[in-house]
Amino acid sequence: MSTAAIANEHNRILTQNSDTETKSSLAEAETPAAELETTADKAKHVFTKLGSISHNVIGNTSRAIGNLIPTASIQSITQPKFSMPDKTVASQVLMYRQLLHTACRPGLRLSRNYQGTKAQKAVIHMPWWEQGIETSGKMVISYDNLIVRLWLNGGIMPFADLLGGDVETMIDEKGLPPIPHEYWVERLGFQQPDPVTDFRSGGVLSLAMMVHMVESCMLTVKRFHPGGDASVLPFGITCINVTDMMAKFLMLAKSVDRMETLMSQKPFWRMFADPNAILVVQEISMNMLCDVVVEMNRERRLPKSDVDKRNELLSNSKVVTVFDFSEILERTERRVRMDLLGAGPKTVEELRSVADRLQLKYQQQLEAKERRSLVTIGGGSKNDLGKLAVDKAVATAGSAVSGATNMAAGVFERIKTTRISTPTFVLKPNKKSEELVIKPTIVDIPPLIDTTEKNSAIGVEDDWMGVTKDDAVPSSNRSFSQFSIGDNDED
Repeated sequence: MSTAAIANEHNRILTQNSDTETKSSLAEAETPAAELETTADKAKHVFTKLGSISHNVIGNTSRAIGNLIPTASIQSITQPKFSMPDKTVASQVLMYRQLLHTACRPGLRLSRNYQGTKAQKAVIHMPWWEQGIETSGKMVISYDNLIVRLWLNGGIMPFADLLGGDVETMIDEKGLPPIPHEYWVERLGFQQPDPVTDFRSGGVLSLAMMVHMVESCMLTVKRFHPGGDASVLPFGITCINVTDMMAKFLMLAKSVDRMETLMSQKPFWRMFADPNAILVVQEISMNMLCDVVVEMNRERRLPKSDVDKRNELLSNSKVVTVFDFSEILERTERRVRMDLLGAGPKTVEELRSVADRLQLKYQQQLEAKERRSLVTIGGGSKNDLGKLAVDKAVATAGSAVSGATNMAAGVFERIKTTRISTPTFVLKPNKKSEELVIKPTIVDIPPLIDTTEKNSAIGVEDDWMGVTKDDAVPSSNRSFSQFSIGDNDED
């Protein structure tokens, strides 16, 4: 074949291949729409499958985290930490509030039916009830009953051994103590021969607390008797003031709305799952107040420099007297609020343990102060100097430990407040969620029962008592006869 023929054949083959490629491109360009829709469906199916896989992965991750962090732990992070444990505690706190706001008066009688509920059984042993609850089917608080018990156990029986022979109770034919009588002032520490006027600030609660003290805490009460280390203070007025102080810590005062009390966050609320907590707080607070009196007396007997002696002459306060009551109460209040209740005891036993440790701590601090005073004025033995050096070393070490503890607490607080989130839930709420209103515990109990006449009071949030009214009571006192937790707290 000639060269020209070969070239022509080559050109023919190239042209044929070009035509074939062009037809193929045109065929692809003319692909039917149905085939394109099929491709889109396939792509949609692929993406759907990928979404399902991602959802399963996220779900498995959430479940794994849930297994590592129990639901209870998550709730403890997201829910209030120091709220009231349950509705029974809320019920008791509302009862304390009602007793505080009910004024004492002769003939006052508060009652309600005993139905054997959990809340009622929890407080059936409290000192303010009359006996025979299960027999009579009534839970009764009577001013006359409480004042008789206070007279006998606080003003008569403790002094029987001193008087010797038969004891004259002076109870009249109605079963009531003599009012007025000087024993209310001399032995029980009231301001007037008629004690009813002194209960105006603490109501029935202060009277019930005083009855508890004279019936169950006589060792503490005797510290106020002649010869006791706190005898400069009158027992009755002191006990009422301590009850008022405790009521302020528990947010029972009239100035605090009851809903605010129910929603409050207090580190000691868990302890009040035991109804005896309020009684023990009263007892320990009274003991702490007596200890403050002893400490102040020892402080005022310390050797003083010339400047301190001149200040003492100006203040005319070489010993503690009843005129120092405001300072005594202030010190006691600070210790109870910050050191005792501020420690957040979870049980009554833990509360007593904290009180014992605090008593030892205050005693050691006072002894250290006494040694420093001796060394400052140039007195004291070598032993005192050695103990003073030890005191300084202990104080320095304590400061170092306190600083380290505060730093660790700060780090822990940062960790605790860090937002930890997963694809499905948030473990720690942000600051805005903390501002949300927390729904309080509402206690559902029957309405008030008035055994003498109908009244219009509406019982809500655990009205513990209906009121048996005395028709002989003056009209100015009738407002207490319809008292309920649903009423406004007005004077």
